[in-house]
Amino acid sequence: MRSARLRRTRRASAVTLVSAMTLTALAACGTSSSSDDGGTSQPTGSSDASAPLDPKTKVTITIDCMPPAAKAAELEEWKEDVAEFNKTYPNVTIEGRSTPGQCLEPPRFTAMLKAKSQPDVFYTYFTDLPQVLSEDGAEDISAYVNDKTVPLLKDIDPNVLGSLKQDGKLYGLPTSNYTMGLLVNRKLFEDAGLDPDSPPRTWEEVRAAAKRIAGLGEGVSGFGEYSAGNTGGWHFTAQLYSVGGDVVDASGKKAAFNSDLGRQVAGNLRAMRWEDDSMGKTQLLKWGDLQKQIATDRLGMFLAAPDDIAYMVQQLGAKYENFGMGPIPGGRNTLAGGNGYMIKKG
Repeated sequence: MRSARLRRTRRASAVTLVSAMTLTALAACGTSSSSDDGGTSQPTGSSDASAPLDPKTKVTITIDCMPPAAKAAELEEWKEDVAEFNKTYPNVTIEGRSTPGQCLEPPRFTAMLKAKSQPDVFYTYFTDLPQVLSEDGAEDISAYVNDKTVPLLKDIDPNVLGSLKQDGKLYGLPTSNYTMGLLVNRKLFEDAGLDPDSPPRTWEEVRAAAKRIAGLGEGVSGFGEYSAGNTGGWHFTAQLYSVGGDVVDASGKKAAFNSDLGRQVAGNLRAMRWEDDSMGKTQLLKWGDLQKQIATDRLGMFLAAPDDIAYMVQQLGAKYENFGMGPIPGGRNTLAGGNGYMIKKG
């Protein structure tokens, strides 16, 4: 069942990307004149979203986040998606843009927007919409999106789709979303006499479980946390939300984390590190460090998004069956996020 779910998730993302390419092709057709040189067509002023693509029109579309050669399986899937798209639109040339590391690096992304050099279909995080619109960087695709052009439209969580809307206008399509929870190493839970199918639901339970896992010895830590590379505040925020706290007050202008709940979060981390010695002595960890630890059975649990598991399997050689996910301890609130594609303005 797990592998079937993963296939559905991959295919849903692929269909969304193909839909985004289709919307770009339709938009190019609705606003372009015929070109015989294979280059991107130029606008003519028409914006008929229902106009069929003229098979004589040659269009080139650049698309962000093509997997690099090092990700052979993902690159092959990308090529399959392009081939599927070209069955319907053989006259459209897809030029993938591949970047090393993450698809979106904030400084490069900001510079790209300001220079108007983003690809025709570009990758964004949900939090990027205000920045994109402030640079007038994305096309309003509302007129092009329906259950025919996007077959899975009704399956998308309205809240997720809403993160790509402003003033009732839609500026992108999501490819994935997540809510943060507790990622556990099933083997270490079992070795410590804990039930991996029932991860801790409170921070008191996390502390107790971390102490038991660390008791296995041999350099194993029970719980891990980030504190370097701009990750400490992110996870502190998640933990504070989980117990009902907040980082800023209702006005959005005053800090609210210096509270009893904020001190409770910091105090619990301090107790696990200095009293229980269940977090290990090496700290100042950044994103990627905890994944390496848990993938090699040296860490029992940490706060994560489910896509961390796919990363560990695809990049670190781990196995899906060695991990589990539970709700964020405390359960009051959690952080959510995700990504999608937008279409360049013009």
